Amino acid sequence: MSDSSPPAKLAAPVIRPSSRDFEPQLFGRSLSPDTVGALLQAGARGDLAAQSDLFNLMEDTWPRLRANLQKIKNAIRKLPLNVQPFTAKNGKPSASAQEKAAFVESALHLQRGYVDTTRAPLGSAVYELMDAVARGLSVVEIDWASDRSGYVVPVGFRRVPARYLGIDTGGALALRLDPAAFATLTPFSRYPGKFLSGVFRSKSGALGEAAQLRALAPLWLGHMLGWEWLVQKAELFGTPLRWANYPTTATQAEIDAITASLRNMGTASWGAFPQGTDLQILQGNTPGVAGPNDPSERLMHIADRACDIMLLGQNLTTEQNGQGSRAASEVHREVELDLYETYAEFIVSVINDQLIPQLIALNWGSAEEIPFVEVEIPRPGREQDMTARDKTLFVDMGLPVSLQYLYERHKVPSPSPSEALFIPSHSSPAPDTSHSAQACACGCGAPINAASESAQDLAARQAAAQAAFPQQIAEADEAGDYLVWDATLDNRTTPLCEGRHGRRWGDGWFSPPPAHYNCRSTLIRVPKTLYK
Repeated sequence: MSDSSPPAKLAAPVIRPSSRDFEPQLFGRSLSPDTVGALLQAGARGDLAAQSDLFNLMEDTWPRLRANLQKIKNAIRKLPLNVQPFTAKNGKPSASAQEKAAFVESALHLQRGYVDTTRAPLGSAVYELMDAVARGLSVVEIDWASDRSGYVVPVGFRRVPARYLGIDTGGALALRLDPAAFATLTPFSRYPGKFLSGVFRSKSGALGEAAQLRALAPLWLGHMLGWEWLVQKAELFGTPLRWANYPTTATQAEIDAITASLRNMGTASWGAFPQGTDLQILQGNTPGVAGPNDPSERLMHIADRACDIMLLGQNLTTEQNGQGSRAASEVHREVELDLYETYAEFIVSVINDQLIPQLIALNWGSAEEIPFVEVEIPRPGREQDMTARDKTLFVDMGLPVSLQYLYERHKVPSPSPSEALFIPSHSSPAPDTSHSAQACACGCGAPINAASESAQDLAARQAAAQAAFPQQIAEADEAGDYLVWDATLDNRTTPLCEGRHGRRWGDGWFSPPPAHYNCRSTLIRVPKTLYK
């Protein structure tokens, strides 16, 4: 571990935002289609600030868009990050790999033992980076400092405003340190370890066209126009209509008095009319100006539905009056979770490819045995199907499988040699003594007779073997040996033990012998250099 303060380039901030970066630029403006098109064209050419101003206005004025973005941001931010040590394939993590993983676990969770990313500082980084899902890209600057133990750790993440970002001639994202110098760009490689850049592409092509919100911008414009028309019609047709019939003999003064009274009734509940005036109050229920077939409401509905499909992959779970079968709801939920997994993989790739390697390099001097993080979105139905499939293949059928494969498939941390292991309790069913011969309880098909080992004796032998197994693993690993299954090979050997003979732990078997009634197999230690 390197016991030093952060380098000057890491300690000093690179981006120093001004007050302009915290002021809305288009707030309250009603944009024309031509203006929206011009802002999108500017973004495609690399003017990310102009495009960002449009996106800010969309989020400010479109409730469904803001709600959907909040939903996915908070869902990903709350996912626990499971830190895994570097492990060679079919091997075990070394002591140094375990140490680095423990350090990363502490650094990412503020060194307080928290197990989720809602805590500062990493939670803020995840939240800001998730902006790339809608806007195509998001960059945060890292504040580094030394902790009490001398480790260099991130203590804060600050979002980089769009004015300080640009696209270079090669189409890559770059820094614009001076927003006034539009054409002057600086590559991120000049400040290694200082920034986390997230790019989430929703389409191929230029980086400025990668944002999903570009496809929603025309629909947002229709949503805003529909809202304006709806409010205007509410004023015209939603207010009760005041109708008065006056006599044909009424004088102009009488007509003016009636008109004034009708006008004043908008703010008062009384009026004075000449005798003979026929007054009517008509409610605002004119057909064709309200309801789902109204053009303005239709525009708003289409925009909201497109926003749901774009960001959530479906719209059933966001419809207030959505109807459908439970099966349809589950399918829609699975589609939404598929997108959540994509969003989570995006965040994990940024942390694994940019943040963790820099953490290790700063504190160990070299980027070796780099830990990594995994996230898992709970999906009970899929997990049950996967578990049932694995049991059929690897337990019932006995197919050989790598232990590392199972750890990775089920996202279970690989235990270190010094960790205590969970030992499941085994209880074998009592043999049926109603016949002179029975089948072996392990399923291998070997017959046994009434004089065979009892179920109680087998259970006692298995419990003793399981209790001693962790110590055997630790001693073998410390000595550089493998624990290898050694079966007695003769005409009484069961196919189960014969198939495991000569195989090390994790290569086709996971629990030590005895595996069945009258099992004669044992475990032996074989040096790793001699194992074949």
